[in-house]
Amino acid sequence: MVKIARACLCLAWLAASAGMAGAQPWQPRDLVPPPDLPVAAGLTGAEVSAMRSLIDAQIAAMRSGDWSAAFALASPDLQAQYGTPAAFGDDVSLHYAPLPAVASVRFIDIVMFRGLPTYRVTLADADGGVTTAYYLVRRLEDGALRIAGCVLGRAPSS
Repeated sequence: MVKIARACLCLAWLAASAGMAGAQPWQPRDLVPPPDLPVAAGLTGAEVSAMRSLIDAQIAAMRSGDWSAAFALASPDLQAQYGTPAAFGDDVSLHYAPLPAVASVRFIDIVMFRGLPTYRVTLADADGGVTTAYYLVRRLEDGALRIAGCVLGRAPSS
Protein backbone atom coordinates (compact mmCIF):
# COMPACT_ATOMS: atom_id res chain seq x y z
CA MET A 1 0.00 0.00 0.00
CA VAL A 2 2.83 2.38 0.89
CA LYS A 3 4.58 1.60 -2.41
CA ILE A 4 1.41 2.40 -4.36
CA ALA A 5 0.98 5.72 -2.53
CA ARG A 6 4.62 6.66 -3.21
CA ALA A 7 4.25 5.72 -6.87
CA CYS A 8 1.11 7.86 -7.19
CA LEU A 9 2.84 10.83 -5.55
CA CYS A 10 5.82 10.42 -7.85
CA LEU A 11 3.64 10.24 -10.96
CA ALA A 12 1.59 13.25 -9.83
CA TRP A 13 4.78 15.24 -9.28
CA LEU A 14 6.16 14.26 -12.69
CA ALA A 15 2.91 15.18 -14.44
CA ALA A 16 2.60 18.50 -12.63
CA SER A 17 6.22 19.50 -13.16
CA ALA A 18 6.26 18.78 -16.89
CA GLY A 19 5.42 22.44 -17.68
CA MET A 20 8.17 23.94 -15.51
CA ALA A 21 10.81 26.00 -17.27
CA GLY A 22 13.57 24.50 -15.13
CA ALA A 23 14.07 22.34 -12.09
CA GLN A 24 14.58 24.22 -8.86
CA PRO A 25 17.93 22.98 -7.59
CA TRP A 26 17.36 24.32 -4.09
CA GLN A 27 14.04 22.43 -3.78
CA PRO A 28 13.73 20.10 -6.75
CA ARG A 29 10.19 19.03 -6.02
CA ASP A 30 8.67 22.51 -5.98
CA LEU A 31 5.83 23.10 -8.35
CA VAL A 32 5.00 26.46 -9.84
CA PRO A 33 3.00 28.38 -7.23
CA PRO A 34 -0.75 28.42 -7.77
CA PRO A 35 -2.14 31.60 -9.35
CA ASP A 36 -4.36 32.31 -6.34
CA LEU A 37 -1.67 33.01 -3.73
CA PRO A 38 -2.71 35.56 -1.09
CA VAL A 39 -1.63 39.13 -1.65
CA ALA A 40 1.15 40.26 0.69
CA ALA A 41 -0.35 42.75 3.11
CA GLY A 42 1.26 45.49 5.16
CA LEU A 43 4.17 46.33 2.87
CA THR A 44 5.10 49.98 2.67
CA GLY A 45 5.77 51.75 -0.60
CA ALA A 46 9.45 51.86 0.34
CA GLU A 47 9.52 48.08 0.89
CA VAL A 48 7.83 47.42 -2.44
CA SER A 49 10.29 49.75 -4.17
CA ALA A 50 13.26 48.10 -2.42
CA MET A 51 12.09 44.63 -3.49
CA ARG A 52 11.71 45.79 -7.07
CA SER A 53 15.16 47.41 -7.06
CA LEU A 54 16.70 44.24 -5.63
CA ILE A 55 15.20 42.05 -8.37
CA ASP A 56 16.07 44.58 -11.10
CA ALA A 57 19.67 44.70 -9.85
CA GLN A 58 20.06 40.93 -9.85
CA ILE A 59 18.56 40.58 -13.33
CA ALA A 60 20.85 43.36 -14.62
CA ALA A 61 23.88 41.62 -13.09
CA MET A 62 22.90 38.30 -14.68
CA ARG A 63 22.32 39.91 -18.07
CA SER A 64 25.80 41.44 -17.98
CA GLY A 65 27.41 38.21 -16.76
CA ASP A 66 28.44 39.77 -13.43
CA TRP A 67 27.87 36.65 -11.33
CA SER A 68 29.64 38.13 -8.30
CA ALA A 69 27.12 40.98 -8.15
CA ALA A 70 24.17 38.62 -8.76
CA PHE A 71 25.47 36.24 -6.07
CA ALA A 72 25.84 39.10 -3.57
CA LEU A 73 22.09 39.79 -3.85
CA ALA A 74 21.16 36.22 -2.91
CA SER A 75 20.27 35.30 0.67
CA PRO A 76 22.93 33.76 2.90
CA ASP A 77 21.16 30.38 2.56
CA LEU A 78 21.49 30.46 -1.24
CA GLN A 79 25.06 31.68 -1.02
CA ALA A 80 25.92 28.79 1.29
CA GLN A 81 24.23 26.33 -1.06
CA TYR A 82 26.14 27.50 -4.14
CA GLY A 83 29.40 28.43 -2.43
CA THR A 84 30.82 30.63 -5.18
CA PRO A 85 29.54 33.16 -7.72
CA ALA A 86 30.82 30.88 -10.51
CA ALA A 87 28.81 27.90 -9.25
CA PHE A 88 25.76 30.16 -8.89
CA GLY A 89 26.22 31.43 -12.47
CA ASP A 90 26.63 27.92 -13.85
CA ASP A 91 23.44 26.72 -12.16
CA VAL A 92 21.39 29.77 -13.18
CA SER A 93 22.56 29.39 -16.78
CA LEU A 94 21.67 25.69 -16.77
CA HIS A 95 18.39 25.61 -14.79
CA TYR A 96 17.10 29.19 -15.01
CA ALA A 97 17.90 29.94 -18.63
CA PRO A 98 15.33 32.77 -19.00
CA LEU A 99 17.08 34.92 -16.37
CA PRO A 100 20.34 35.86 -18.14
CA ALA A 101 18.42 36.37 -21.42
CA VAL A 102 15.75 38.76 -20.14
CA ALA A 103 14.85 41.51 -22.61
CA SER A 104 12.05 43.04 -20.53
CA VAL A 105 10.60 42.74 -17.04
CA ARG A 106 7.06 43.46 -15.86
CA PHE A 107 6.36 43.50 -12.13
CA ILE A 108 2.86 42.17 -11.47
CA ASP A 109 2.18 41.93 -7.75
CA ILE A 110 3.53 40.75 -4.42
CA VAL A 111 2.03 37.60 -2.95
CA MET A 112 2.88 35.36 -0.01
CA PHE A 113 4.61 32.09 -0.87
CA ARG A 114 6.29 29.82 1.69
CA GLY A 115 5.79 32.53 4.30
CA LEU A 116 7.81 35.13 2.37
CA PRO A 117 6.75 38.13 0.31
CA THR A 118 7.16 37.01 -3.28
CA TYR A 119 7.21 39.33 -6.28
CA ARG A 120 5.41 37.83 -9.27
CA VAL A 121 7.19 39.05 -12.39
CA THR A 122 6.89 38.30 -16.09
CA LEU A 123 10.12 38.04 -18.03
CA ALA A 124 10.21 38.30 -21.81
CA ASP A 125 13.13 37.26 -23.99
CA ALA A 126 14.13 38.80 -27.32
CA ASP A 127 12.14 36.13 -29.20
CA GLY A 128 8.90 36.95 -27.38
CA GLY A 129 9.00 33.97 -25.01
CA VAL A 130 7.42 34.82 -21.68
CA THR A 131 8.19 33.25 -18.31
CA THR A 132 6.57 33.99 -14.96
CA ALA A 133 9.08 34.26 -12.13
CA TYR A 134 8.25 34.19 -8.45
CA TYR A 135 11.02 35.96 -6.50
CA LEU A 136 10.99 35.10 -2.79
CA VAL A 137 12.50 37.92 -0.75
CA ARG A 138 13.90 37.62 2.77
CA ARG A 139 14.74 40.43 5.19
CA LEU A 140 18.03 39.79 6.96
CA GLU A 141 18.67 40.64 10.61
CA ASP A 142 20.45 43.84 9.58
CA GLY A 143 17.34 44.94 7.63
CA ALA A 144 18.78 44.26 4.17
CA LEU A 145 16.64 42.46 1.61
CA ARG A 146 17.99 39.47 -0.30
CA ILE A 147 16.55 37.09 -2.87
CA ALA A 148 15.73 33.82 -1.10
CA GLY A 149 14.74 31.87 -4.20
CA CYS A 150 13.14 32.02 -7.60
CA VAL A 151 10.54 29.67 -9.06
CA LEU A 152 9.99 29.80 -12.83
CA GLY A 153 7.00 28.75 -14.87
CA ARG A 154 5.81 29.41 -18.39
CA ALA A 155 3.33 32.25 -18.55
CA PRO A 156 -0.09 31.16 -19.81
CA SER A 157 -0.69 31.70 -23.52
CA SER A 158 -3.05 34.52 -24.44
